[in-house]
Amino acid sequence: MASSGFYLDKWFLDFIDQKGQARIFYAAKLTWHGITVHYASCLDYTASNGARTRHHFRNVKMPVLKDKCITWSDEYLNVKGTWTSEARSLKSRVFDSKDGHLDWSCHQPSSSVELTIDGQVIIGKGYAEQLILTAPPWKIPMTDLRWGRFRSLNFTLVWIELRHRGKKQWLWLNEKRAVQCEIEDERLWSEELNFSLKLDRAVVLESEKKIFNVVEKLLRYLPGFKRVIPSHFLFADGYKWLSHGKLEKQGHEAEHGIAIHEWVNFNVAER
Repeated sequence: MASSGFYLDKWFLDFIDQKGQARIFYAAKLTWHGITVHYASCLDYTASNGARTRHHFRNVKMPVLKDKCITWSDEYLNVKGTWTSEARSLKSRVFDSKDGHLDWSCHQPSSSVELTIDGQVIIGKGYAEQLILTAPPWKIPMTDLRWGRFRSLNFTLVWIELRHRGKKQWLWLNEKRAVQCEIEDERLWSEELNFSLKLDRAVVLESEKKIFNVVEKLLRYLPGFKRVIPSHFLFADGYKWLSHGKLEKQGHEAEHGIAIHEWVNFNVAER
């Protein structure tokens, strides 16, 4: 563990089926100066019910990665799933400093998924990534964070952008990384890779001060944790969308697909 006393192992797993039903799962283990807390949550979206979220802090199991498969189950959320990779993994050290680092591992930019939820088996497509953070996240210079993933029949797109007096960007199209690109909430493009992606942001999955809400729940286990977090980080606004996307690439017919993407705005203060 870094001298900061902070260590976070956080998994993000998602699922989308042909009916447009989406599920997003988080499983995380946070250690702060010797105290460890586990956390799991599920965001469930259907067109009829909208987005609903459940979470808990007890008996959380972390996902297991073996070869091309990730397995995960959670008794409280009543879910069991298998993610099988359909694309090569992607990795990058997003941040590095004397305080620690952030390692991002996209184990499965694209995967086939089988979930058992409340005894019902459902099949779809998905995505899986893992973050290992040994520096407090508020030490990472950023005023905006954008992240997303898109999949169509022939294309897989993954992106991250940190803005702070400039931009740090990571974007892969079918495992090929773009050195130069533009990333916005409703559009991404790169002349280098000859593509553009338009996103409609039709479904708002989350629109809240998520960091503040999670930290408030953590205080039961980590007293005083909130006092060390700067207000610009604690009260950041977060937006997550489920978008229909249209990807156009030179020499190919336009393809339609689905994206899950987000923007976290650290330019706000307590309200």
